[in-house]
Amino acid sequence: MKVYFTKDAEYFVTQDGTQSFAFATSLLDFLYLDLSQGEPPFGYKAEPKRLTALQKKLETLFADVFDVLPEKKSMQEKLSGYIAVDGSARFSFSVLSIGYEQVEANIFTEVLYPKSVEDIVEFFVREILRRELRFRRCKSCGKYFALTGYSNTEYCDRLFGDSDKTCKEAGAVRLYRTKIIADPKIQAYNRAYKKRFAWIKYKKISKEAFYEWSERARAVRDRCLAGEITLEQLEKWLREN
Repeated sequence: MKVYFTKDAEYFVTQDGTQSFAFATSLLDFLYLDLSQGEPPFGYKAEPKRLTALQKKLETLFADVFDVLPEKKSMQEKLSGYIAVDGSARFSFSVLSIGYEQVEANIFTEVLYPKSVEDIVEFFVREILRRELRFRRCKSCGKYFALTGYSNTEYCDRLFGDSDKTCKEAGAVRLYRTKIIADPKIQAYNRAYKKRFAWIKYKKISKEAFYEWSERARAVRDRCLAGEITLEQLEKWLREN
């Protein structure tokens, strides 16, 4: 096997062919790989304890060095502080045998012929440090993702739970709902709706009358949301109808 990078992608070349992924994808996959499934990372078999220890070291590196926060510190400053702390839980660097080859037409780059999982992980880590690529924890799934576009992006493109939506799509929907629910116009309508709905239990209004009222109330609410009437006019209508 050999591993190399171009500007946007990473490549794994084996006897079975070439696989390519977006840059840093494989490192993140390994970070969150469920080792209990017995799937060998990067095609290399290794002792589960060794791999678990490597994952934990990567976790500290992401949290202390790769995380975009705090933004005021450069990655080199973070790395200096990181390696200054002794401990077996820290990621450490070794000597790698790296060549320099032509991998595509008019493209020359560093190439690794790995002997272990650790070699591949360190190769990725070095490249991330060289590029000063930052990462952020997704607000939906809590996993790290690379900030390749806007630095204020808060959601990744992984599938969210068992849904067919990505964390980014699910986050946008949740943010929209939160914003809508916080709208004073929506709050006024919801208060009146809950009050009227409770009347059904106490026989103060029939279900048919309630559903007829709620339909008219939604229409008035929507006019308010569209700016056709004011919040005060909506609240007055809800009180008097």
